[in-house]
Amino acid sequence: MPDSEVPTGRPWLGHGVGLRLPHYPHVLAGQIDVDWLEVITENVMGSGGRPRAVLQAARAAVPIVLHGVSLAIGSVDPPPQSYLSHLRALCDAIEPAWVSDHLCFGRIEGVYVHDLLPLPYTEEALAHTIAQIERVQDALARPLVLENVSSYVAYRHSTMPEWEFLAEIARRCGAKLLLDLNNVLVSARNFGFDPMRYVEGIPASAVWQFHLANHSDRGHYAFDDHAGAVPPAVWALYEVAIRHLGPVSTLVEWDQDVPAWHELAAQARRAATIAAGFSGTLAAPATREAVTIHREANPPRLRDTQTLFWNAIRWPTGVRAFVQDSEDAIRAALTDTFAESTTFPRAARLDVYATGYFYRLAEVLAQQFELTAWLLGAARFHNIVTDYVLEHPSRSPDIRRCGARFPAFVGAHAHARPWADLGNLADLEWRIATALDAPDFPPLTRERLAGVPIDTWPNLRFAVAPPTHVTRCRLAFERLRRELAQGSDPPAPEALSQHACAGFVVSRRDLEVVVREVGSEETSALQRAIAGEPFARICEPAGGAKEAAAWLQRWVQDAIFTEALRTA
Repeated sequence: MPDSEVPTGRPWLGHGVGLRLPHYPHVLAGQIDVDWLEVITENVMGSGGRPRAVLQAARAAVPIVLHGVSLAIGSVDPPPQSYLSHLRALCDAIEPAWVSDHLCFGRIEGVYVHDLLPLPYTEEALAHTIAQIERVQDALARPLVLENVSSYVAYRHSTMPEWEFLAEIARRCGAKLLLDLNNVLVSARNFGFDPMRYVEGIPASAVWQFHLANHSDRGHYAFDDHAGAVPPAVWALYEVAIRHLGPVSTLVEWDQDVPAWHELAAQARRAATIAAGFSGTLAAPATREAVTIHREANPPRLRDTQTLFWNAIRWPTGVRAFVQDSEDAIRAALTDTFAESTTFPRAARLDVYATGYFYRLAEVLAQQFELTAWLLGAARFHNIVTDYVLEHPSRSPDIRRCGARFPAFVGAHAHARPWADLGNLADLEWRIATALDAPDFPPLTRERLAGVPIDTWPNLRFAVAPPTHVTRCRLAFERLRRELAQGSDPPAPEALSQHACAGFVVSRRDLEVVVREVGSEETSALQRAIAGEPFARICEPAGGAKEAAAWLQRWVQDAIFTEALRTA
């Protein structure tokens, strides 16, 4: 097998794995023993910090593919220009082997669902998606590789099977395909089609990549959860796909209960062994005609279909309640739009997405505001998050930004009133979370300070490093963190130990976030420094020059300032 290309002319990368957070240290240590890595685009679109350092280390070692989850190419509203500009800059900086995303929709009037919602396979959806693909390919100056998604919902007005929709997109606009074999099996189970027919309906020349992953059996349907090793059914379909499509760059995804690196890499090696053992003759791609569209008299508009889907899955009490609470016209639209089966009715199918929408956001918020969630307890936190998601849906392609307004929201929420200062605690947790990928900066050093003329010190002004933040919180943050780590029950609100008004400074040193509790005088001094006041004013809260010098030494050690100094 040649190193650069295979007989179909597609690029060849070999066998790789999807890079996830638990394996960042492995990459930074230079211990990559797979052919290539796929990186979630939105995780590395920030301009610095640990994610960007990991990306650069990975790119220096092996080829990288950027795999997005928020392009939402089939959404009625086009991808924001700001997103495309950031993605183009990222591509220009790291030169990925290619850029992929999903053939789906997931953005409604500026709100991100953070899920991969299936499209109806209609003439309107086809024309709209192709126009969007061409716009994105022009913006990125490179072809777009699109992945088939797993589906739980089908549309009654679709006029072609999914594989024909994919094939026609590839034929018309030159987009390439990422064939997720696990998703094929999930959708086949949920809709009763033959997965082999799906694979055989895809033109070989369009397929640039395979995904292999696991799914779970939920009784009357299969669910795509990427939890666990690749199952036998996916390995079997992989052999079928190789036989029909030839050698294709292959990647293993494992997103839940992520294993140790060696276990994940072993899955990629198994895929390589299967591919190497294939000795059959590559089947010639069948000659395909353009898809024939069967027009309906009055199919619903794509915008109306997507809006109905979105309204149903964001209903706070579930899809069944949405159906019951809606007017007759909405209930009729649901019946006319979404297909169902005896064992899997349309409301239950939509509820798969509704449950995923809420719990995906709730999981991210629980990770970022771990102490806040612990103190509130599961029930109160769940109720507050429900209210928050309704009032402040995500408007960023990066799901990690969904908590930007949560500190102020939780601080003012009725359920949080017994916990004084909970909003400030949440703000501290938010600053810690966002410091991880704040822009990089050249830190201020002792050598740089030593070169400052003595007579300019009174007017010396400091530039604050992007990750740095100073806040006040009366709660004993470090003690609470220890108790949570030890598995202790959260203290009652009245039992919480409080400081008079402690200050905390958050910074980032050598890719690690630093959180340090500081006294009120040092807090005041730091706040003056951040405000751009001169060193003479910064020293005023100190008891003397010796204490001010000690503060400055700690600030330099914690990388609170950049090397940019001003003396005017």
